[in-house]
Amino acid sequence: MLYRIALAVIQVMLDFQAAERQRLEEPIFYVGLACLCALINNNMHCYELSSELSSSTLEALPQNYAEQVNFEDTCKGFLEVAKEAVLQTVTVIFEDPGVHDLLVKLYQRDWLEGMVTEYLVETFADYFGDVKMYIEERPFRRFVEACIEETIVVYVDHLLSQKNYIKEETIERMRLDEEKLMDFFREHVNVTKVESRVRILADMRDLASAGSLDSFTLIFTNILEHQPDCPPEVVEKLVAMREDIPRKEAKEIVQECKEIYENSLVDGNPRKSGFVFGKLKCLTAKKGIWRKRGQ
Repeated sequence: MLYRIALAVIQVMLDFQAAERQRLEEPIFYVGLACLCALINNNMHCYELSSELSSSTLEALPQNYAEQVNFEDTCKGFLEVAKEAVLQTVTVIFEDPGVHDLLVKLYQRDWLEGMVTEYLVETFADYFGDVKMYIEERPFRRFVEACIEETIVVYVDHLLSQKNYIKEETIERMRLDEEKLMDFFREHVNVTKVESRVRILADMRDLASAGSLDSFTLIFTNILEHQPDCPPEVVEKLVAMREDIPRKEAKEIVQECKEIYENSLVDGNPRKSGFVFGKLKCLTAKKGIWRKRGQ
């Protein structure tokens, strides 16, 4: 009897998770921030309660029946739903019209004048205050980490797709952005986690300001140590934004970095995938890099 009850309970939990996932497939503006936060909390609580139920049930079942009951995967399903809801919460922020209007100005004149990242962080602070009020500490930390990652992806994507030449003022503003983002996010999560994610912005800045073939290859090699899936197209795009690098030298730089990348592959693939380069929209389209660029 207990065995059949356990199977029935598992089925009920699976049905509930399926209904929650279906809710997450609805347009975000229908679901809303408050509902997403409630969904996160509910599934975290369900995970805790189902884990307790699993332990007590498996202890009560005879060994041969206990081996046939898979509570573990079912319990983890609640965590997976909560994780997806966290990511959806981040999407709510980045689909905010105000946030969108700021992000399209990245690496443009307003950005150079300090009128993008500063205001973006203020908007983040408002959202973070609301989310922290609604959800518990553990999922809130995951929310912050996901928000950092999405921010970095957006910044790198805009850097590689913008059409202006990289100048000293560009490099300086990139440095100030890193500091601003670091200062904000480390108020909410461990500084080491922030540094490990923001590091790629510093790497992109170093790569964008490299002054010689050796500098480019050294920096690119260092990037591959912690972002093995960073393709040489990244170097190609940044070199094309450097007005001070002759075309012949640029081709040598790109070729050297291509060889470094190919030599780093294992069975034709990167050792692992990072959180940035596989998500960049600018790397999905093949475009000629030597087109005329704006000043």
